[in-house]
Amino acid sequence: MNPASVTQEVNITLSHHQLQIRSRDFNEDFCQWGDINVAQGVIIHPGYITLDPLQEDTFGVYVKLGLTDQFQADVLAQRRLVVPFDVLETEKLEILSVQKSFPIELPLDKRSYALYFEIGEEREVYYRLTFVPVEEKVQARFLMNDEWGGIEGHLLAEGSQ
Repeated sequence: MNPASVTQEVNITLSHHQLQIRSRDFNEDFCQWGDINVAQGVIIHPGYITLDPLQEDTFGVYVKLGLTDQFQADVLAQRRLVVPFDVLETEKLEILSVQKSFPIELPLDKRSYALYFEIGEEREVYYRLTFVPVEEKVQARFLMNDEWGGIEGHLLAEGSQ
């Protein structure tokens, strides 16, 4: 597989500071933002990730999804982090906001991935989610310093905290 061989783009309306990626049924407990989650901008559960898109109000945005065997950083990224993501049920793979969900159409298998999340801006803000298959669980961490408090190398807490 080459780095940009499998992609999907979704135009989604975000609100309530939530962009979710999941491979399991909805679980209200997995959506509870604790103080640590708010500070780091992400809630991490097996097969269930909730990201803070960092913009206020309700807005439309393009989310670029990709599956690759090697991560290539986006040179326009203003935030970059990586989290572990397990595909638990392939038929329940989706990306969603409070208002709408979309199936993830990438050929993801039931296995572990490193999920890279980037916020970039060209003419407008966009989000990029890149799935990279891994044999061992990746350590959740920031991959760059950013203006929202992300510190390169800083580890991210898992669970609702």
